[in-house]
Amino acid sequence: MSLTRWVQPPSEPTASLTDGLPPLPSLEAVYLTDPAALAEVLPPPLKPPAEPRVHVRITDIDLGFGTHRHKELVGYFAVEAELDGEPGEYPLLIPIDLEPAIAISRERFGEPKKLADLTLTRNGADVAGTVTRQGVAFLEMSGRVTGELPTPAPYPARQFWIKFSPSVSGAGFDGDPLLIVVEQTRTPHAIERVEGDLVLRELPGCPVVDLPVRELVSLTWQLRSSANTPKVVGPLDPVAFAPFAPIRYQ
Repeated sequence: MSLTRWVQPPSEPTASLTDGLPPLPSLEAVYLTDPAALAEVLPPPLKPPAEPRVHVRITDIDLGFGTHRHKELVGYFAVEAELDGEPGEYPLLIPIDLEPAIAISRERFGEPKKLADLTLTRNGADVAGTVTRQGVAFLEMSGRVTGELPTPAPYPARQFWIKFSPSVSGAGFDGDPLLIVVEQTRTPHAIERVEGDLVLRELPGCPVVDLPVRELVSLTWQLRSSANTPKVVGPLDPVAFAPFAPIRYQ
């Protein structure tokens, strides 16, 4: 046993990041944006999809483990993309209000997490969610639940993350960036239609407005669980990826 808490045994690996978690509530929007803008935010080898879809989500993770309560709100702002002809989602931003989760998520998995203040509320049929940084609520969804939608069977999904270490010299990276593919199984438990709005606001470090809403495809309140298994696909061209790295730290 260590004499201090500065030395601890490594944690045991898990088969999935979210195995065993119950269904979680979320407010989710899907919209179409400018196809040229979406194509620009995709680092090689990701390619733009047939339809320029953007996914916005705020999820409430509120869990009890005996006397311990784990509480966090996490957002998601991702564009659809393709890798070798296979569809997936490339998150540009994963805002979260739990500070300890940021470093490990970035360093181990390459998730684009940033600290933010988030809200997610439901009062009867009225629902709302916001993501705020530097005093700006740059993502806001609100509306009223108008009815239930059919609940689909569990379905596969995929995310693309990029793990990298900025160079100590200030230029480039200490090693090639790595492309991470996250294979998911999403299990919906309930989906409700929401009549409402999605608002994007200007914030330089989180430029969601650069992917403007051309058409709001859907706004829903969902209860869903998922199993997520990440794996390293391989290295990326560091020169080609370099322009996509600075925004992670703004």
